[in-house]
Amino acid sequence: MESIFKDLPFDYVFCRAEVDVIRAAKIRQRYGLPGQDLKSAMCFRDKFLMKETLSPYPVKMADYRQIDSAEELIEFASRNGLPLVIKPRLASGSSGVAILHSTEEIHSYLHLNKNQLAGMLAEDYVSGEMFHIDGLVVHREIKFLQPFRYINNCLSYRDNLYIGNIPLGRHDPLYARLVSAVKEVLDAMPSTPHFAFHCEMWVTPQDEIVFCEIASRTGGGMISFLIEEMTGFNIDKAWLLAECRIHLSSYPDYQESFLRFGCVCIPPAKGRLMSLPAEYPQEVRKTHLTGKVNEIYTGGEKSGLYLIGHVVEADDPSTVLELFDACYQQIHASGRWESERQGD
Repeated sequence: MESIFKDLPFDYVFCRAEVDVIRAAKIRQRYGLPGQDLKSAMCFRDKFLMKETLSPYPVKMADYRQIDSAEELIEFASRNGLPLVIKPRLASGSSGVAILHSTEEIHSYLHLNKNQLAGMLAEDYVSGEMFHIDGLVVHREIKFLQPFRYINNCLSYRDNLYIGNIPLGRHDPLYARLVSAVKEVLDAMPSTPHFAFHCEMWVTPQDEIVFCEIASRTGGGMISFLIEEMTGFNIDKAWLLAECRIHLSSYPDYQESFLRFGCVCIPPAKGRLMSLPAEYPQEVRKTHLTGKVNEIYTGGEKSGLYLIGHVVEADDPSTVLELFDACYQQIHASGRWESERQGD
């Protein structure tokens, strides 16, 4: 890096991937460059520091504790009860997340991980439906913000089920509440001038909004594609330009037409992919294929990873959901996959 900067000095550092957030901040710090600093990057990246930052504020969260040993996990379970959630402090895409429902499952988890639990976070399990709110901040002002509902959930990939995203309309009672909740979170987090964000929150059966986590980046999966198709606005490009001090003259306002759109990410099955559909439903506006025929897959690996993703446009949200199922059935149709044993 020293030789690169010496030969070709750069003015800005931009990263889209979660894994690069902290290292990008360290590079900015080393060379005195503008952008998200290390304190902000750590708080948006490290789930324990994130919750510690928010804890003095009126942001409702599950009880939590950093976990570095088997003893600490057992103590948390004894004090808080079961089920509980344990996950890596620095992971993304729901990787490494486990929900433990019993003492037996705790001991099995500890045995599987050989009691090596450094860098983990335990939380009370929250029952409810998950939503995400995505947006863009420029000059410390929110220029774009939109809540979405998850269809299925962030762990659905483990059952090789799809995960979908549909925008909430302003008439939805949750719209204003989710907007207000994410603004409270943003106000409490360390300030940075220009950044995209992806925030996840639960809505419980008791109608409480409970914070899950927030990232200083655009959403994974097909979310950026969805935002562009429904608004004509490339949020990643706008974020990059803002980081480079090039600002758009306008940003999209909410439109009821947003409700005609949705996106779906479909994980692979287990086995060899023998074929792909010859065509997709006519309502599919964008397709992103990450795999290929004759490859062998082991099923879903991470919520942000998928075999194929689609953005669809339909007459209404209920038809969008029907299209999610149709696209999923196309990929997971009988005969499209050959088991590894059959292929040997």
